[in-house]
Amino acid sequence: MTKKRLTRELKWGFQYFPYHQLWMDNDVYTGWVAINYLTDGKYYYWEYPKSGKVPVAGKGMCWLTLIPEGKSRSITAKFTEERRVSVWYTDVIDKVTIDEDGVVAFIDKYLDVIFTPSGDVVIDDKDELDNAYHSEELTKEQYETALQEGDSILEDLCQDIAATEKWCLNILHKAEEIINQNPFTIFLDIDGVLDIFHSNLYYQELIPEALERFAKLVHRTKTKVVVVSDWRYGSKECERSTDMLRDNWKQLEEKLKSHGVEISDVTTCESTYKNRTEEIRTYLLEHPEIKKYAILDDCFSDDYSSDTEIKRHLVFVDALKGLQDENCIQVCALMNEII
Repeated sequence: MTKKRLTRELKWGFQYFPYHQLWMDNDVYTGWVAINYLTDGKYYYWEYPKSGKVPVAGKGMCWLTLIPEGKSRSITAKFTEERRVSVWYTDVIDKVTIDEDGVVAFIDKYLDVIFTPSGDVVIDDKDELDNAYHSEELTKEQYETALQEGDSILEDLCQDIAATEKWCLNILHKAEEIINQNPFTIFLDIDGVLDIFHSNLYYQELIPEALERFAKLVHRTKTKVVVVSDWRYGSKECERSTDMLRDNWKQLEEKLKSHGVEISDVTTCESTYKNRTEEIRTYLLEHPEIKKYAILDDCFSDDYSSDTEIKRHLVFVDALKGLQDENCIQVCALMNEII
């Protein structure tokens, strides 16, 4: 039997997509809920007799995984961008585990039940289950309970597929209500991240490649952008401004907007704080809904060593290179950290 993590980073490579997990207990559902938002990637299809080609992965889709309490199953509903289920993939499982990093996983018991809204029903990997039994990897009891769970899945989920889809969509909406209360946030420095600072220039030159990487990162992580850079003094939120600051801020807004990125906010413009760490700490106190965040900074004015918890969220960017792919990967790791 193999372990499958709900982050889906091993087989599917979803570690760079937003991942959320929570325990839900309400009148609709009790059990583990996990959501993988596929914010990028080409489409991948499976084919069935009644449905034809159905999308299972691709930009705009999301995977809702449910492990109901008291059941030996993991139900994955693959939602299209239009929020319709294209296919369900249900694993019969031996048990649920939680890895050291907090990610929920399950021990797969080979047998799978796959079904579509059009009525395709496939019992998969029965041969693997049989082989595991005959090789004595599974006891007779484990083998029989797997078969019973497969029959129960057919009875519970495949008799009224429209009701199953409605049930899954309801759970998805309830989970997203909770998730949307805790937005992922990037605290963004500009100099050394999106440009290589030159003190003799009136207009700082934003690096096209860094802008493209940042825009892709924002779209992929579905993040809010909060500017911590001194560039914020050119924003309308701040009074500490000069023509140069205002003009560079306008340039920044226009460049980001051309890449489909909006600045959500800026940290405080007050001059009473000693360093950027204090400014971010204050912002976090004022916005307790922020639980997951990353800081992109070249650390020219502050190395964040005065607060170990905030520094843990720092992604250091080399000021002579600007934002690199490895920095974006670090941000994705913080995005998917289990809190």
